[in-house]
This record gives sequence, structure tokens and C-alpha cells, in this order.
Amino acid sequence: SSVVRRPSRARSIQTEFRACEFAVSRAFAPSRALVAASSVAGARARSIARAFTRARALIALACVARVALARADETAQDVDAHATWLRRELPRYRARAASCVACQRVLAHFDEHLVLALQDITNAERRKAASATGERRFDAARYGAYESVIEEAVPRACATTSVALNRTLRVACERMIERSEDEVVKLYYEVGKAMERGEKEADLGEALCGANGAMGGACEDAETAAWTVSELEALETAAMKVSREDLNPWDTAPGHEGEFLSEPEYAAPKKGEVARIVASDFYKRIILERDIDAVVYFSYPTKAKEFHEAYEQTHALLAEVLEDAKDLIIAQIDVEKNDVPPPYADMATTPCVLLYRAKKKENPRWVPLRTEAGEYITGESAPTLADVLTMVSKNAKTKKTKREADKALVEASAEELHSNRAKDDEL
Repeated sequence: SSVVRRPSRARSIQTEFRACEFAVSRAFAPSRALVAASSVAGARARSIARAFTRARALIALACVARVALARADETAQDVDAHATWLRRELPRYRARAASCVACQRVLAHFDEHLVLALQDITNAERRKAASATGERRFDAARYGAYESVIEEAVPRACATTSVALNRTLRVACERMIERSEDEVVKLYYEVGKAMERGEKEADLGEALCGANGAMGGACEDAETAAWTVSELEALETAAMKVSREDLNPWDTAPGHEGEFLSEPEYAAPKKGEVARIVASDFYKRIILERDIDAVVYFSYPTKAKEFHEAYEQTHALLAEVLEDAKDLIIAQIDVEKNDVPPPYADMATTPCVLLYRAKKKENPRWVPLRTEAGEYITGESAPTLADVLTMVSKNAKTKKTKREADKALVEASAEELHSNRAKDDEL
């Protein structure tokens, strides 16, 4: 795969191996000439020739080993260079302004959704143009296909989960979109036109977030603005990386260890039951279990009593209908009795339901509430069973978990899926 990605490396490997073989051929050339000119009996000559052949094969293998070791050294140097780059860029990554963070998260969201949608339109229109008789000219923009997709996506950019969950980022994003919506639409329209012309996809970091970018100079530092989506993902992973060797985030000065609020740990749940999580085992059971998905309800039983009474039954029903999903844990933590471990639940300042996806625990998905952001949270705000099952179906890691969620959506009754249990209790 390394050779496929870098043809220049493939050429260098071939050149180095041929140079090594050439040296071997020159070393054996006089011996071959001597054998050819000698009057040794036929059997003896063949024996000598076979010895030369074996020797050449061994030295050719030595050439292969030499090239492989050189490549291994180069790979190690690449890894070291990447680690050095991360150490150099992480302070700058953590020091970004809110507007820069919001812009780069919008960039990643557009790269994952809007750019792919434009690519789909381009491919579809190209197939139509190729199969049509008569007029064969391809022009997707002529039909307004690009404009409709872009003009629908850009105003909703701040609703992406990675921005909407943080009020500071959401406000900064909304201000930039309100001020620069036309410029952002124009930028991605040009992206669509470039796809139409068959041009290579360009990195849009600086064009969107740079000092002269479409979002009005969201990032002041030019190098920060120029980070690609893949570089941002690498920095985010490094910044949020957790391992079993990490220190407890609440560790303080000697003599003050463990000063955080936590209930005693609960026993493991039975099949079809909600797992009770506390502060002291949140990392161990939710974050460090990297290969499973986790749906966690952050509850406020007294401060948000209506919401809790409405949703707790739904959460219990969720654990019941997904009891056969082995790579999924349905959990609940009482935030009033447990300090929420940072930074994986910083947004849990009000009751909420988060989906921690396997392999991507640093970027949980927020199950939308039934009321708009900023409105007072009541029992009417609680998500329904259908809301949570749909989130699991779309974002779970394993196909089995997704199938179990789809099965529950089909087999559960309409009352179970869509009823608001706060209303039922009042009735």
C-alpha cells in the first residue's frame, strides 16, 4: 500500500535493487567467462554453473534484505517526523480561538457531507451526459443541482454535533455564517465547478478559515488555517488520546488524591438492564472500552425531574429491546451524585443522552432533544425510543448492533416508539 500511494518510492526501490544486481553481475562476470572458455568436462561445467546460480540467488536475497531495511529505516523516520510534528503543533491546536475551532469543525463536516454530495451530483450528471444521445455536454450547474445542495447545507452548518453541543462554538459559528454565508456558498460552488472540470480536489482549510477566507478570517494564524482535515483529525486524536496508563484526571497534590464526588461502584447489569455508571468507573467502562458503542444517559433526577421521569422509562426500554447487541452498552450516570469526568462529557451540564461510538470516544454524538436549543427543558424535551434507536442504527460500529436497532424499530409498537411518557403519566 505504501508503494501504491507513493509511485516515486516504488521507482527508488526498483533503482536501488537494480544497482545491487548490477554490482553482483559485474562481480561474477570474469568467473562466467572463465567457465565458458575452459575445457572442463560437461558435468563439471554444469556443477560450477549451478554453484554460480545459487550464489547469485543468495546475493539477490541479500539485495532484497538491504532494500527492505532501508525502507524500514525510512518508515521509522516518517513515524518520528509525525510524532515531532504532533508535539510541535499540539500547543497551537489547543490555543485556537473559538471562531477558528468552529470554522475548522465546519470544514470537517462539509468535507464529510457537502463535498461528497457534490461528488455524487457530479458523477450522476456525468453518467447521464455519457449515456444520452445528441447533446453530450456535461454541465451539472446548468440545472441548479449544485446551488440547491450548497444553499441548503451552508445555513445549517452550525447544527453539526461537534459545534452545536458547545454554546461558545455555536454562537461564534452562527455569527460567521450570518456574516459570510454568501462567500461560503460561492466557495463550495467553485468546488463543484472544479469537480465538473475533472480537477483534483483541493484542500479548503485556508480558503474557508484563513485570514482572507470565506468565513471572514476565522483563524488568524496562516499555518493553523492551512491544516487539512486529516491533519485536524490526527491532532484531535492526539489531544484527546486516553490510555490505561493515563493518570486519573482528578489527581491533585500529594495528600489530596481522589477528592471528587462519586457513588460506590455498582455491580454489572443483567442482560437487558441499564448499566449504572459512577464517576470512578466512567473511564474504565465507557472510554477505555474502545471496541464497543455506549449510549449514556446523564440524569438530573431532582433538578430536571420532569425530564428524568419521562426519559428513564424509555432508557430502560432501550436496554430491553437491544439486549442482544453484544457490542453495545446502555448506561446511566447520576450527575447530581457524580462529578462528570472531563473532557468526554463537558456538555452534560443539563440532562442529555450521548452515543459514544467505538474507536471515536472523543467525539460523542448527541441524541437531539424534542425542544429547540435554549428552551426550558421539560418532560416534553425527552427523546423518544425511536429517536435513540435511529441514532444507534445510523452510527453504531457493528452491523449486528445496527441490525438489532433496525429490528427494534420494526417490531416495537407505535406507542412504544413515539409516545411521550410524561404525557402518559399525567393522563
